[in-house]
This record gives sequence, structure tokens and C-alpha cells, in this order.
Amino acid sequence: MSTKPPVVLKSRYYLDHFDEMIDFVLARYDHALEPQHRAFVDEFRSLGLDARCLYVRFANRKGRIFYREYLRYPEVADLGAAVDELGRSGFVGTPGSADFRELLVLQTRATLAEWSKERAGASLVKPPRLSSAKKRDLVRFLLENVPFDDCFPPESLPAYLVQQRLVELDYFPFLYFGTLRSGLTTFALRDLGVVKPAGFKTDFEARFETLETATAAFRYARAIERIEGAEPSELRALADEAARWSAVEDPEVEALRHRAIHRLGRQLERAGEAEVALATYRLSDQFPATERAVRLLFQNDDREQAATLLARLIENPSCDEELLFAEDFYERKFQRKRVGRLTAVLRDARVIQLDESSRDRPEAAAVRFFKKEGAEACHTENVVWNQLFGLLFWDLLFEAEDAGIHNHFERKPQGLRSDAFYRRTRDRVDAILARPRETWIERLRATWEGRKDTPNRLFPWDAEVFEQTCRLVELAPAGALKFILEGMAKNHRTARSGFPDLMMVRDSQVSFVEIKAEGDTIRRNQLAQIERLREAGLAVEVARVQWTVDPDQEYVVVDVETTGGSSQWNRITEIGAVRMRGEEILEEWSTLVNPGRRIPIKIVELTGITDEMVREAAPFAAIADEFRDFVGDAVFAAHRARFDYGFVREEFRRIGQEFRLPTLCTVTASRRCFPGLASYGLANLCRELNIPLESHHRALCDARATARLLAKINAQRLRSTKV
Repeated sequence: MSTKPPVVLKSRYYLDHFDEMIDFVLARYDHALEPQHRAFVDEFRSLGLDARCLYVRFANRKGRIFYREYLRYPEVADLGAAVDELGRSGFVGTPGSADFRELLVLQTRATLAEWSKERAGASLVKPPRLSSAKKRDLVRFLLENVPFDDCFPPESLPAYLVQQRLVELDYFPFLYFGTLRSGLTTFALRDLGVVKPAGFKTDFEARFETLETATAAFRYARAIERIEGAEPSELRALADEAARWSAVEDPEVEALRHRAIHRLGRQLERAGEAEVALATYRLSDQFPATERAVRLLFQNDDREQAATLLARLIENPSCDEELLFAEDFYERKFQRKRVGRLTAVLRDARVIQLDESSRDRPEAAAVRFFKKEGAEACHTENVVWNQLFGLLFWDLLFEAEDAGIHNHFERKPQGLRSDAFYRRTRDRVDAILARPRETWIERLRATWEGRKDTPNRLFPWDAEVFEQTCRLVELAPAGALKFILEGMAKNHRTARSGFPDLMMVRDSQVSFVEIKAEGDTIRRNQLAQIERLREAGLAVEVARVQWTVDPDQEYVVVDVETTGGSSQWNRITEIGAVRMRGEEILEEWSTLVNPGRRIPIKIVELTGITDEMVREAAPFAAIADEFRDFVGDAVFAAHRARFDYGFVREEFRRIGQEFRLPTLCTVTASRRCFPGLASYGLANLCRELNIPLESHHRALCDARATARLLAKINAQRLRSTKV
């Protein structure tokens, strides 16, 4: 069978990709380009080939300062000449004191520690503890205590190159991708066949309609990038800059401005600049900046202004979460209500008792609990709602002429972070939502069949979820889904998450349950979503989990023998499994498995399983369904469960199937139930507890012994819960 030869990228592929991006932007964003942007392109394209290659190489690397001596690019014929040309044209330069921080970051930690020690000795300033100080601490120490020239005397600076004209350079990929520093790797991955263009559209409109909105969005994105890790002085300068930001008409750009204000405020708070943070938050009338402003006002004992702001938020909230916060905070701080709404919801929740073996998967355990009560239950959380939204409005989101898709690689439409999508498509959204339920199902199935597996960032193409989505549409009360989907269309960012964990069907009635294990809290977005669902006419409850020992819990105790210790490189040779309930053994199952490779002599000596014994045995793929049927939805128990469960999951993964069950490790459980033993290996536990172990290191024998061990563990656990 012939195979395709591997794709090899061309020598100067990155330059081709840069030119492709530039041409795309020039063709669609003429209205968003200023004279300096056009001059940048003209001057770049007038450079020689080597100089253009070197500059784009810099653009694809992290940082903006580089060691000259480390530059090694075989396709650049004359590196020195390329550097000189870039320098003459203003595309690279020599660093100065303004680049102090970046030059320090470029050094190794060992170099910074040595400089700190030397400079501290000369200036009598105590440095951080050099043996344990992090690199950022050493950078801060040198910035604050050592002159620039001491670290980088003038004669050392020509060893570095600084990439210049970064504002213009960053602006083009920002217009193309909508984010900063996206790089051009996506183009290379496309050429290699790793990433396929989404294929939603072939004709793309600009993401920004005016120069004002494009430059404003670019400004806010750069501010967000600068905020992370900035020093207090830089944060204060950014706060002064933010005070001069003016609103623009584009809702997506406005959402970006509010996001930048909130992030800046949070960083100012962390830097101890609470007063500046408050002034910054008050530049925004959107949640969550408004919440932080209220909290800081209250902390400053400015109750009057806090109450005034809360009243405004309650009267005209920017989102449901803001309203919940404002009402709850006002009641607790100004009306002396002792328990907040989030706590009250949790306290009033129904309590369900689940076996503690399912602590790592409470939602799956809750599904089994409700099935025992006679309900159909499945774990849906956000995914079923986002699939419903994506399938129902697929053409509006991805394929319509005005869909917010602006390049070949974009997989999530623009406009969903604000109400821009709904503003653009309101009449069409309302028309779809007004149709009878039967046409919704037809539309969902048509989109599923016609677009299945098209990559997107809104929802997964999961067949099981799809059936749950269709069931939800069939059974939901009239008008309920219209209310929820309209909210998701208006502001997908806040309305796409927080949905309850489980969807249940009882007597053809659909309802939802939010599961909260011990220590969990109700988050505000979850309560907002619960209240939305209830307002829409859907039944929702919150259930608190109380872990207990269920005497009727079924376990399948599994032991596997393998060709070695790593599930990634080795294979199963034998499986033994025992199904039990409480202390009662119900049935057994075992088989040899052909591993498809030789069994090492050490393993043969340990287990007694030889190549001859497994030669005629079935491979795992042939017995996978039978094993899965035997296990069912019981708890997977094993001695050293990570080992056995890991091998079984890996074997299923190799045949393209997922295998997920709650697990119980009898080693861990034995340590809790029988403390103080010298060893918790299976053989020693069997001796200590008088459990027969007839043929150690054969799968069924070890599974039987582990099952008897688990029976003793369960008996001990039950006694402990009754005390």
C-alpha cells in the first residue's frame, strides 16, 4: 500500500505567508489603514530578499530583542548585509535604556543572580535570596537598584538587535485574526495539512467597518497585553490613558474596552493601588467592573455612593449576573439579611446520598441515582444548549453573507461577545424561533447531516448529545426554548454557560438538576441561568450530594496481566473480572488476550503466561464489547486501580472507543480501613486478613482475592458510617 510522501514546507514559506496576510488585509481593509501602515508595506517590500526574510523571522519569534550572534538562518545568504539594510531602513535598531526590562528578561537566571550579587556588594543593597529567587524577582531587583549602564555598558549594546516598527507590524495580523500576536503558524499548519481552513465562506468582509473602530480595538487589545505583569508605575500610566478612551459605536469594540478596564482595575488592586483601581472601574458601566466598584466603595466606607450605584444597577442592569450581585449585596449590606441568595439556594437544596466511590465523578453517580428513581437522566451541562444554538442558527452564524467570519481560519463568529450578532440578525433569528417545533427538528437534522464534523468553536459534533438536543426540543414547554435561545443570541458570552449539570425526563416532562458535591458553591452565573430557565417555564432543582456507603452499590473488580508496566507501550495478556454487590459475589468473567507481541521472559516468570498460551487467544478488539457488557455501569475496582484502569482505557482508546467509569482503589481504601500494616501489596493483605490467594499474578485469581478484600473494606466502611 502506497503512502503519501510527507509535506515539506518551502524554504521561505514564512515570507510567503506574511505576504499572503498583507495582501488579504490590503484588499479588504483599505478604509482601516493610515498612511504609516501603507508606508510600512511599501518600505518593507522595497527591501532585499534577505532583509525581508530576516525581519519576518523576527516577527515569528517571541520577544523583540535578539542576540545578534545567535541568528542562524540558512536561507539568508548574507546575514550581515541583511542586518545592515534593516538598520538603515529603520526596521531594526540598537537597544537603549527604555529596553532595560526586556534585555534583563533575555538573560539566563544564573546571569541575573551573578549580576545581583555583584551589584548588591557594590551598592550595599540586599538582593533577593539568590539560591531560591525566581527570575522575575531578580529582574525587579536589578531594575530598581542598578543603573542601566552598569548592566549594559555602551560597548555591549551592539551585540543585540531590537525589532522596530512593531506597532505597524502588529496591526496587520490584528486586522486579519482579530487578536494580537497570533503569528503565522496557522498558515504553515494549513500547508502541512494539520489545520484545514474552515470553509464556511469564500468571500470575507472586514471585521471593522471604520478606521476609528479598528484603531480603538487595536488600542484596547494592546492595553490588555501590557497590563499582564506590568509594574505599578506602568499600571498608573495605563489608568491615565484609559481615562481618555472614548466610546465607539461598535458593540464588540466596546466590549473589548470594558474588558480592558476591568483587567486593569484588577491588576491595580493586586498592586495595592485601590484608589486608582476604583477610578478605573468607574470608567465602565458594565459588569464585572461595576461589581468591583461597589465593593471598593463599601470597603472605603463610602456607603452612600455604594448604595447609589447599587440602585442604578438594580434599576438598569447590564446583565443577569450584575442584577443578582446588586440585589444580593444590597440585601446583605444595607438590609442586614444574614444569608446571601447563593448560600440560601444551596441550603434549601435537596440532599441525595451517593456512594463515596464516585467522589471523582459526582454527576455520573447522580445520573445513576436518578435512573434508579425511574427517570431518564444524562449529563448535559452547557453542551446540549450550545449545540442547539449552533445547529439552529448555523447559517446565520457561519454562512450568511453578513456572518461574522472574516478569514479562512476563523471558527467562531464575531459578534457573540456582545449583542452585535442579534442586532445584525434579529429579524431572521425571530423568524426561526417563531416556527413550529417540528420545523426546528427538521432544521436541526438537516444541519447535522449537511454540516456534520465541520470544525467550529461553538459546540461538538457528538451524536449522543445530538439525540439529547432533539429530545429537549421535543419535550420542552412551548415558548421555553425560544426565551433561552433569544437570550443566547443577544449575548452569547454571558448566556452560554452556567446551565445545570443534568437533563432528566420523567413522564415525558423534561427538567434539569444542578449537582453540588461537598465543598461546592453555587456560582453567580449558575444561579442566573437557573433563574432564566425557571422564568422560561422549565423545572430546575439543585441537589446537594452527601457521600455515604451504599450497600447496594455494584462493583466490578478487575485485574489485568500485561507485557510490561506502561500502558502506552505495553498490552494486556489476560483479564479477570468479578462482579459483586456489597459483600456478595455475583458472577465472574475472564479471558486470555493476544497482545500482538512477544511476552518478555521476566513477565513469563512472574505470571506463567507464555506466548504459546496467548497465540490463539482473541485480540482485545474482539473481546471489548463482551467486557464492556460485563462491566456495565458498575464501579471499576482494582488493587492499584490506576494501573489496571489505565491499561483498560488505553486498549479501548486504541480501537477508537472511550471507556470511563468511577474507580475505587483497594490499596488506598485498605490504608484507610486497616492502618498500620507493613505492606499493602495484595499478597500481604491476603495473609493479614486470611483471604485465599491461590495463584498470584493470574488475573482471575487476583480479581477474586481483591473482591474478597473489597468485601472486608465495605464491611468496615459500613460499620464506620453507623458509629
